Amino acid sequence: MDRRRLASRVLRVVGFVLLAVAGIHLSVTSVLRQTILDRVLTDDMLPIVAPPFVLNHVVVGLLLIPLGLVTIYGAAGVRAGERWAWVISWFVGASLMTLPVALVLIMRGGMFDALPFRVAEILVTLSAVAMPAALIWARGEFSESQ
Repeated sequence: MDRRRLASRVLRVVGFVLLAVAGIHLSVTSVLRQTILDRVLTDDMLPIVAPPFVLNHVVVGLLLIPLGLVTIYGAAGVRAGERWAWVISWFVGASLMTLPVALVLIMRGGMFDALPFRVAEILVTLSAVAMPAALIWARGEFSESQ
C-alpha cells in the first residue's frame, strides 16, 4: 500500500472521528447546563453565565462539523497526490495537535472525568497524533509543482 493511500485512509477516519466528537459536543450541551450550571450557579448568576456557556459549546460543536467534512474531502485529494489537499489537511492536523495540549493545561478537576468528556478527549488526542503523523509520513509523495 502506498503512503498516500494509507494517509488518505487515516484522514478519512479522523474526519469521521471529528464528526463524532461534534455530535458528542452538541448532545451534551443541555446535559451540562442542567447538571452543572443549574446546580452550581445562583439564580442571579445563571442568566449571566449560562448563555455564553451554551453558545460556546454549540459554536465549537458546529465548527467541528466542517472541520470533519474538510478532512474527509481532503482525504481524496491526498490519495490523488494533490498538494493543495496535503496543505489543507496539514493545517487541520496542526490545529488538532493544539487540542490535547490545551486539554492538559486547562481542563483539570473531577468534573472532567465524565464519560462523554473522556471519550471525546481520547478521540481528539488519537486524531491529533494520527493525522499529522500520516501526513508527515506521506509528504515525500507530493511534488512542489502541484
